[in-house]
Amino acid sequence: MPRKQATTLSEIAEAALNHISRHGFKQTQMSDIAKATGTSAGTLYLYVENKEALLALTSSFLLNPAELEASPLPFKAAAREELAKLFAERALELATWPKLDQAIKDKTSDPDRFKAVGYEMFDLMSANRRAIWFLDRLAFELPEFAPVQLTSVRGRTLGLLTDLLEATGKSSIPPHGLAVMARAAIETLAWSAMHRHREGLDAQPMDKLSEEFIRDLAVQAFSGTLQAALR
Repeated sequence: MPRKQATTLSEIAEAALNHISRHGFKQTQMSDIAKATGTSAGTLYLYVENKEALLALTSSFLLNPAELEASPLPFKAAAREELAKLFAERALELATWPKLDQAIKDKTSDPDRFKAVGYEMFDLMSANRRAIWFLDRLAFELPEFAPVQLTSVRGRTLGLLTDLLEATGKSSIPPHGLAVMARAAIETLAWSAMHRHREGLDAQPMDKLSEEFIRDLAVQAFSGTLQAALR
């Protein structure tokens, strides 16, 4: 079958995002992306100058997709540290938790307030799941990206949720134990909001349930986990 020429940088970035999120950056080769986009490797280099540029392209696709097609060709590489900084800045912009912040101030242990926090977290995870998968994978492989997860994304959220459990003053569990419970609550949301959507998981075992119902179930489980920590 004759090869076609890739039409947009977005097409290449989409293929790179899928491949890197599944297989990792170190295992990803330019030939993998050429195959996924139906181009030759030589043609791909007309669009992206090298593998490091592929990382920068995918990052731009997630951070500023509207500006991508105006970029000059071939797309240039960027320092990993700069890419990580951009992701950290975007994470701080997006991960605002007004309901969680207020719950901490109020030292609340109200299950309905816990649910409100859960909905807030679920919706942000769901809307940004592809970027989170990408960062998860990079954090394991590339040391420049690890701090983004540890401080700006997962670590920050875990810290705030642990602060909420401590603020209630109703738990006999030590702080490190509360962090374990907070992490368990977050992972409950993460599976329903993100991980089940990976190939083969979103249809099993709950393909007949509505997305709204799945969201409600996840938030109920989240609230229950937080309540279980208050003993």
